[in-house]
Amino acid sequence: MVEPSLYPKEVSPAEEHIRKQSADSELFGRISKNVNNTAASLRILEERYATLRNKSQVSEQNIIELEKEVTEDIKMLSEDLVELKREMNDIKDKLRIISGEINNLVNKNEFKVMERYLDMWQPMNFVTRNELNRLLEEKKKA
Repeated sequence: MVEPSLYPKEVSPAEEHIRKQSADSELFGRISKNVNNTAASLRILEERYATLRNKSQVSEQNIIELEKEVTEDIKMLSEDLVELKREMNDIKDKLRIISGEINNLVNKNEFKVMERYLDMWQPMNFVTRNELNRLLEEKKKA
């Protein structure tokens, strides 16, 4: 006898239609699964993008605020520096005046000479004009 597996089996059109539907539904299932996976990945990427955009906005705002603070600090430092320069110039001017006055002071030897003259003259014994006038008036009355 002849082996039946060697001869192709005749497939009825109904069986072929069922096989085709099964293959189509399997293909549709795989495509649907791939579309769902792609959609999920897209949602995750969109969330990451939104998070990065928010972080970027926050970073930009912080940089703007920091820039304003630094600008204000630089302005204050600049004003302080101008004030410091003005004060330094005032101190230099005062030191020049003091230096000029020190040059006009007497030295130790000149002071000793003046001291000797004062000891000789005894200015505490001098009479003022008012005292002299008062004494003369008293002499006239007496």
